[in-house]
Amino acid sequence: MPTPPSPLPRPAAPASAAPTLGEVVARIGAEVSAPLTTALERVVALASTGRIDRHGLQALRTEIDGARRVGLRGQQIARLAGGEVRQSVERLDLAQSLRGVLAGQSLHGNGDAIAVPPAPTRAEVLCDASLLHTLLDAAASWSSALACNQVDWRIDVKPWPVRARVLCRFAHRPADNVSGQAPTGEPDLSLDTLDWLLMRYTAHLAGVLVQRQDGPSHTQLTLEFLNTVNGTMEGAAAVDLVASADSGATSIAGCQLLVLASQRPTRQRLREAVQGQDLLIDHVSTVADAAQYCQDGAPHALLYESAFQGEGLSALLADLGRNAPSVVLVEVLPEGQDCEMSAAGTNPVTRLGIDALRNMLVPVLLLEMGRGGTA
Repeated sequence: MPTPPSPLPRPAAPASAAPTLGEVVARIGAEVSAPLTTALERVVALASTGRIDRHGLQALRTEIDGARRVGLRGQQIARLAGGEVRQSVERLDLAQSLRGVLAGQSLHGNGDAIAVPPAPTRAEVLCDASLLHTLLDAAASWSSALACNQVDWRIDVKPWPVRARVLCRFAHRPADNVSGQAPTGEPDLSLDTLDWLLMRYTAHLAGVLVQRQDGPSHTQLTLEFLNTVNGTMEGAAAVDLVASADSGATSIAGCQLLVLASQRPTRQRLREAVQGQDLLIDHVSTVADAAQYCQDGAPHALLYESAFQGEGLSALLADLGRNAPSVVLVEVLPEGQDCEMSAAGTNPVTRLGIDALRNMLVPVLLLEMGRGGTA
């Protein structure tokens, strides 16, 4: 009777942060030195004997190609770490994107074998198309290089909070070789290849939570997309408005934003998020200053840190609700990728995690100003 797969341990902590430079340099050195050392030995043998058979020539080509591939992966990571990626958020079908990646690779599995949610559930995410392709390609390359047999892919959608997930499971060691071993709960460092680091870097930029469960023989990877279209039309409408803005049909250029923030990093993140939108931005650091500003003329949008919650801010928001109901209100949460849209009559404030500003602030402003007739 075949040995059943070893059970997976409890999930490890999500790898939400980007890898350190030290991790990347160490891994590049490890992965490029081994094939080049072997290739050098073959070249030395060729120089001394003057002969090389077909098998040796093919092995030499494979070793050089492996080192070249490490270099290309290193360049990808350097580009991501250097902040050279300008994202253009789109609504993307996750199953279609994954099938496209798997179809382009020689994997143990294939795109036709992906398990996807049944209709009418749709696994659609808000993401930059290039980043999504890089993320899924790195995940496919990572699992394919380590798997002893078929890689099982599955897509599902968590009901609450609504988040699409890509899961892949594979055996990284034959089950017969680890018979009787109990899960340790510790990550298997031998699986931390350069593809793994590239996947973590890309996920960090794309707003995707990465979780890995390592067992004695099997590993399961989960990619959880925090920016998932949840069927309430907010996500779809935001992306549609972005597309309209790109075509010139909708614009927030010239609109006035008042930023209430005491923390320099928050102001910097907000400034970067709306860069290139031709907005008029004013900054204040106290609720009293914001109230005085609004008395002289309400802005089109007020963005404020959640740390200012209190009686003073409540009074300011109530006053704006009475005298300038079209003002867009955005509360910036101190962490996370969450996006909670406003609701007319019950919740006039949109809430955005600070890590979601880069991808979601402009779509939110377009959507909210479009509702109020400003854009």
